[in-house]
Amino acid sequence: MSKYTQRVSNLPFEFSNKLVTPWGGLRYVQEFMEHCGFRQKLRELEFHKPGSGAGANHFEYVESFLVSVILGAKRCSDAELLRLDEPIRAMFGWKKGMPDQSTLSRFFRKYDRHHSTDIFTELNKWWFSTIQKGYLTVDFDSTVITRYGEQEGVAVGYNPKKQGRGSHHPILAFVNELNMVAHATLRPGNAVSKSDFEPFLEQTIDIIGVDKIALARLDSGFYSNDVMTQFESKEIPYIIAAKFTSALVTRVIEKARWIKAKDGVEYRSIMYQAQGWKEARRIVVVRKNSELLANATGKTLFPEMDDYQKYRYSAYVTTAAISDDLVWEVYKHRAEAENQIKELKMEYGLDGFCFKDMAATEFAFRWVTVAYNLMNLFRITAYNSDVKHILKTMKFNCIAIGAYLVRHSRRTVLKMCVHEKRRSFFDQIFQRIIVYENPKVVTCEIAHLPIA
Repeated sequence: MSKYTQRVSNLPFEFSNKLVTPWGGLRYVQEFMEHCGFRQKLRELEFHKPGSGAGANHFEYVESFLVSVILGAKRCSDAELLRLDEPIRAMFGWKKGMPDQSTLSRFFRKYDRHHSTDIFTELNKWWFSTIQKGYLTVDFDSTVITRYGEQEGVAVGYNPKKQGRGSHHPILAFVNELNMVAHATLRPGNAVSKSDFEPFLEQTIDIIGVDKIALARLDSGFYSNDVMTQFESKEIPYIIAAKFTSALVTRVIEKARWIKAKDGVEYRSIMYQAQGWKEARRIVVVRKNSELLANATGKTLFPEMDDYQKYRYSAYVTTAAISDDLVWEVYKHRAEAENQIKELKMEYGLDGFCFKDMAATEFAFRWVTVAYNLMNLFRITAYNSDVKHILKTMKFNCIAIGAYLVRHSRRTVLKMCVHEKRRSFFDQIFQRIIVYENPKVVTCEIAHLPIA
């Protein structure tokens, strides 16, 4: 062993009572929450009043919960670890500090599903009303959250990774241009994608505004006459991945001219009326040559037939008045919703915070999506990056900063430990925050589409 290694391994240590935090960069997040109006709006929401004069206001519980989610908490016991972080309490001005595990659990159980929906509808309506107007693409998707207990709503249903295991099956609506969650709700594990879609769509429209939705995109789980009729009654253009029923397959394999989109990709359009439909709808069929495209996706039709075995097929039913090739190109970007769900689970603990009552679980579930929205707006405005950095990257770059509290000139000061070479980076973040303007929407790439 070298002398240098010996010196390091024998480095003395001792404890200190100094109030230090490893998360000093939350000061910028707090400043952003203040300047964008989020903290003020939080105080205006219809929370329950504290049970006694000594109780904390519920918006403080919400703020502390959001901070714990941003820092990586996935259960109430994780959030409780921040109770001893005095600098964070001082940053946000919480009079009672962070709640303990039992207090936080009781807080979530106080809100039924109706009250929860009212709070989040009001908050999200405010959020989208403050963002400068532009036409938006809304992606609807569902996901499976595996549970390991007998909590309310946990049931055996579609669960590709844990077959036979109980789960919840939430549905979410994403605004593609902003990487934000417009609406989210929790459903029992035995629900299918299109279950309870009608009220969910109505609430999403109420939040965003029907005149701002230029396009809706959905996967084949939502391929249903009822879902399509809903969009058509609201005059919202949509693109939905179609399921290959036997009747549709018969139409697809009819001898017809295929149009080349690019090497290995061809498309055609048909008018198709399935059983139960009042009228025919336009379906765009795309086929990819797996011999030319090694990673071709889609369904193989009649693999035993030479004319079909090399192709992978996909189909999309649409009311958008755009060309056939553009339907396929536009739909491909719906995959971003899948990435957002992965990020919500891996970085924000969307699959955590499960309580005995389903309403409490849904209340926490929705606040996780609020933390996600908050940090995406922080990235766009304060962090000023067009690159879609995940939360882990932002924490490493500008939140994980050692800091401590000192008294100076009769006031408390947060001392942030930042090397001189990096201080200009943090100064720029602060300057962007204090001149905050509502972010402009990069409007839907195909503008406001009429019904075909």
